[in-house]
Amino acid sequence: MLNRTKVAMTLLTSYFVNKQNRYDDKDDAFLSLTKGKSMNDHPVFDVWLFEDGTVIYKGIENVKKTGIHRTTLSLNLLDKIKALALNLSSKEIGDAKGRDNPLSIIKYNDRKIVYQSARARGNLLELNTLLEHVANSLNDSE
Repeated sequence: MLNRTKVAMTLLTSYFVNKQNRYDDKDDAFLSLTKGKSMNDHPVFDVWLFEDGTVIYKGIENVKKTGIHRTTLSLNLLDKIKALALNLSSKEIGDAKGRDNPLSIIKYNDRKIVYQSARARGNLLELNTLLEHVANSLNDSE
């Protein structure tokens, strides 16, 4: 009986460790957002979104929560984010001006978009707003 219990515990531990490690490789994320530093005290963080709706947030500076935190998105919100990302246009980026506003970087489908959120327009602005909302809600949660 004791051996069966040990085997069961080993299998359960192995399952949960593997499930947790599945998100350690951020390159597996289908979309990421990086909010960089600026001359002002803007939040600095990274967000990675995975196909199953898992979100990993890493608070870096000028945020309530530093370190790595996880949450899950609804499928509707995930689909909306994917649709916006698919329809991004270079015309929506705007010109980067000054160091007062931080640079943001979105990576999606082997594309890298560098922009200032204050100058973004259209789908890029809406996508940025949604991703910041996800980060803020995770940052504000207990």
